[in-house]
Amino acid sequence: MKETQRITGGELIQTRASKTRQKILVTALKTYSEKGYHDTTVDEIARAAGLSVGTAYRYFKDKKELLLAALEYGFSYIADFADIKEVDILKTDITKALIKFEEIHHKYFDIHEELEGLRHTDSDVAKLYNDFTERALKELYEKFPDMLKTKPHSFEDLRIAIGVMENHCHYCMNFDPDKATRDYMREQTCDLVKYILYKS
Repeated sequence: MKETQRITGGELIQTRASKTRQKILVTALKTYSEKGYHDTTVDEIARAAGLSVGTAYRYFKDKKELLLAALEYGFSYIADFADIKEVDILKTDITKALIKFEEIHHKYFDIHEELEGLRHTDSDVAKLYNDFTERALKELYEKFPDMLKTKPHSFEDLRIAIGVMENHCHYCMNFDPDKATRDYMREQTCDLVKYILYKS
């Protein structure tokens, strides 16, 4: 009985530690999006999370390690953050997926811009970003209907289709076109994506 209590106590401590770590990571992502990585310190992140600086350094040895852990966390939970499902992309109703992509880019504009800058200047961030992109594409491709997988270059087609959607979102994010222009571009983008994915 005592042994069970010790295990339970250990699990509670582990759960508390996991929640503390998660709190630091979420706060770090929020702070990076507001101030940028280079203008943010571990001390600021700790204070914003309501923790002591010492606590933050118990989980992460330095600023760079915290950055990479925060990005890994953000990548791992991006579907939950964005409330997007793979099925939205795989169904013929591409418009729903594209609108969701637009919302993601708008909501996370600041952290997206910061990440893009870091990706081109930091090799560790670039590797993390590229690894996640490849992993996400492969996971999405696994959910492809068999009839699409049998087509030649179907994986490459998926990569191109996602790239087309990303380019549309980047334009809307950076130039904020009026509704008529956005609607027209969305319609044309969806038609192009459908053609890429479903062409015979």
